Amino acid sequence: MGEGTKKLALLAEKMSPLLINPNNLSYSPAMDLLALAAEDERVHVFRLNGQKVFGVSKKDAFGGITYIQWNPNGQSIAVAFGNSVCIASANSGKIMYEKVYQTPSKAPICCLGWASNFTDIAAIRRRMASVEGTIVLDDLMTSVGESLNSQYALELPVELAFVDVAATLPKLSTLPVAGFQGDVFSSRVSLDTLFKPLPLESTDRADVLVIGYEDGTIHLSMSEDFSIGKFKLQNAEPSLGNSKPFCHCFHPLSTTHALLCSRMSTGVQEIQLVPFDLRLVSIAGRQLSLLASKVNELHSLHRYICQVQEQLSSEVRTSQDLPSRFMRNINETLLEKSDYTWANAAYHLAATGHCYPEVKDWLVDELGERGHKRWDRAINGGYENIRRLTHESLLPALDRLSVLISRLRGLARFHSSDFSLGLSAIELDSMLDSVNCLQLLAHQLLKCTILELQQFTAFSTWLRHEIEKQVADPTSASAQEIAEKDMSFNHSSVLEYIQGAMQHTQMLAYINDGVEGERPWDFEEEGGPVFQLYKSRMNNGSSGFCSQRQLPGLAGMIKHFEKQSGVFFEHISETQRRNVQVGVPISLGVGSPACADVRMIDEDKTVVRFALESAQRSILRDVLVNLYRIRFAVENGMSSTTSVASRRIPVAVGTVRDLKFIDDRSLMLAFVGADDVSRLIQVEFRSSKDSQPGLRYQEIGLAGKTALEKASERNDSGTQEMDLRRSSDISIHTVHRFPPGKMWTPQRLEINGRKGRRTVCVLAEDRIHYRQYDIDNIDSRVDVEETGT
Repeated sequence: MGEGTKKLALLAEKMSPLLINPNNLSYSPAMDLLALAAEDERVHVFRLNGQKVFGVSKKDAFGGITYIQWNPNGQSIAVAFGNSVCIASANSGKIMYEKVYQTPSKAPICCLGWASNFTDIAAIRRRMASVEGTIVLDDLMTSVGESLNSQYALELPVELAFVDVAATLPKLSTLPVAGFQGDVFSSRVSLDTLFKPLPLESTDRADVLVIGYEDGTIHLSMSEDFSIGKFKLQNAEPSLGNSKPFCHCFHPLSTTHALLCSRMSTGVQEIQLVPFDLRLVSIAGRQLSLLASKVNELHSLHRYICQVQEQLSSEVRTSQDLPSRFMRNINETLLEKSDYTWANAAYHLAATGHCYPEVKDWLVDELGERGHKRWDRAINGGYENIRRLTHESLLPALDRLSVLISRLRGLARFHSSDFSLGLSAIELDSMLDSVNCLQLLAHQLLKCTILELQQFTAFSTWLRHEIEKQVADPTSASAQEIAEKDMSFNHSSVLEYIQGAMQHTQMLAYINDGVEGERPWDFEEEGGPVFQLYKSRMNNGSSGFCSQRQLPGLAGMIKHFEKQSGVFFEHISETQRRNVQVGVPISLGVGSPACADVRMIDEDKTVVRFALESAQRSILRDVLVNLYRIRFAVENGMSSTTSVASRRIPVAVGTVRDLKFIDDRSLMLAFVGADDVSRLIQVEFRSSKDSQPGLRYQEIGLAGKTALEKASERNDSGTQEMDLRRSSDISIHTVHRFPPGKMWTPQRLEINGRKGRRTVCVLAEDRIHYRQYDIDNIDSRVDVEETGT
């Protein structure tokens, strides 16, 4: 078959109305979705057929979109905006988490990596060996792997520890859209995503989010919202000064990760491969995934409770606003003509039936039936919303939080002699005490709301009766009928409301802090649990205990719980940071690569990294693709470099616009020749036997000269089995040739190499058009002709 007859099957072609950022293309590892960033600073996610699924944007984005990375399970996507990271759900596109991890220099984010590591690597290897030839590693990351897990006998005590009791609790209610925190809790889909139970089949892996900054800082997080902390590469290894990470790689069967970094040294750019070991994955084991999931859920519950408290406070202020204006107007009138207020006059009217002339004029001329309806609607609606938020949202969230902390406390007590998790039962006891206080406050708030609502109902009925009574002619028959209704009111409730909630609602004392005349509670000064103090005060009445000390309301207790949880999280993070080790960097050459990619491969239980660059040219100005193989031996979670090898692939005169690894055996180059003919070239860089032609590597040692210098010295030694300067080699390895004479030149490649769906997205040089091809389907028809752009 000639080179000109080779064409990959075209899946889709699309023209974007906006310029596409060539550095921000990313395929979903689990679904047929392509994410790309456009000049409108939004991330657009499309299906293979070009249909848009959702978009991700940030109103106050600073610095633009710098990186896009999918979660390995494809359920969420991380977008870097300047120095902040937003994580959106792949189901709805709504931003679920927004984190700002600023470095001292406030450097922007330049690299994102999202890894999924198995916690029991030996067990996974045994399972793969038992079904050799039928299951590959990609299957273990999907539902196929879940069915494989179900075929093995489970250890009952261990599996019982991972049963999520919270899954049996009622689902949390959605919150009204009110402009809080992006209203992430206003959608059922978002709530289900945030509080999704950890599946048993997912407890054998841990997700790690790696964030790289331009100043050489690395930030690690577990399960979206569990921050481990920052690491300065230069502090870990002095030779990494001025390093800037730009590419991350990992392998599920290795706790060692690698970063491809560029470093400026004496005005020259140097490329380095920096390994770092996440020993915390192997040390903590399956408990790490459980801990990360529960800490993540605790963060989400805290956000949910904070938003409920804010909405409760907002509802109280909103419901009291209109009645306050009514009462402020009548008070101004009364104080000008007399020495009593509306509260005094209303109490006098309800108790004696006598209405002051000024009050009668206000009831008839200003308030009237229309004003009473507005008053009644505002207060009734406010009380009902507060009751609903407390009963349907706050209390269920606190119950779920109590169960969650109890489970973490049980985990801490069970592993009391094991310090690999960093859990403290004492800290969890104090957090649980705070949750008990919040539950007590929520119940008291609910009781107060129902009581005040009953009192207001009586007051509203009485006020409507008084308006009708004052409007009616005293000598008319209707006035007599109205007078006969006087005895049907609950006057005690009316008087209690006038004296109490009409002037100052007690709900604010439970929702907010700052009751006048009382000194606020100082947790640091008092110390110890406060639940018994709350309980005693509630039983004895607000004036019967601690009358000179104001115990905090919901707002104060939530802030106190936030401080407690912050200390708790920091202890866990500090413990896990001790188990992160940055290795010695490996220099791969000097110069600015036109394009680069890196991939980690597991080979004979030895982790192998392939770093590839296309930057150097020979004396004859032919392009040289430099392929490096770095072997690492991993012992007890710690890696060490055992060998570095290199292979150079000469390419004909032209430009390699981009290159990407397809899978563990092949890579693809987007090449534009000197004749302006564009090709996609697929190279098999690895086979089952390294002795096969075209797969030989030259060992270049571990010390002394850089890898590139040693490779250059040995360039003439040995036989180059693959030479893409030869037309015969180009013809063999070309899988797609764009029509000659057409103005369609590739600029960027993005490849999805997952099993059963290997596709490549080719972005045109105009940054408007892009095409998606099926890598495994070559259309050999001679008459196939694409539309040039």
